[in-house]
Amino acid sequence: MVTFRFNEIPRGLSEEQLELKADSLGIEHPGIHQVHAKFRFNKQEDSLRIQCQLATVATLTCDRSLEEYKTTLESNYEVVFQLNAAVEREELSGTLRRLESFQNVINITKELHDTVLLSIPVKKLHPRYIKDGKITEFEASFGKKEDDHDPRWDALAELKQKFQKN
Repeated sequence: MVTFRFNEIPRGLSEEQLELKADSLGIEHPGIHQVHAKFRFNKQEDSLRIQCQLATVATLTCDRSLEEYKTTLESNYEVVFQLNAAVEREELSGTLRRLESFQNVINITKELHDTVLLSIPVKKLHPRYIKDGKITEFEASFGKKEDDHDPRWDALAELKQKFQKN
């Protein structure tokens, strides 16, 4: 759980860095173990803005080759706590939360959890399949060369040609 005490954060700009275990954020991904978090606070009389920069080294499995590879996942997120905010809203880049006058503990565990999980690519591709920012073609090899001819398929090829002519 990642919490801060509102009264302990100094007014104005301040920063803090933490090394967080993935399970303390509720992350159960087998390839993510630790998250480096850098927080930048901007505390005013009626609001607190927290900018988060998250980085983690993740072990992912390539969708093409099923090989594991390590990559660095980086993401940014911003949470604004506004004193007695009328409406709370959540967007991809940040969140506005209500801060009650009696509230002292600020919990941003959910926001950090979601930000780390959203930084995992939908299509996981080993870096060797990416050259100059472009995805290379995939070459599959199943133990046979393209020059090898299997005569058992000749009859099917003849039928296929016959149907294509008709």
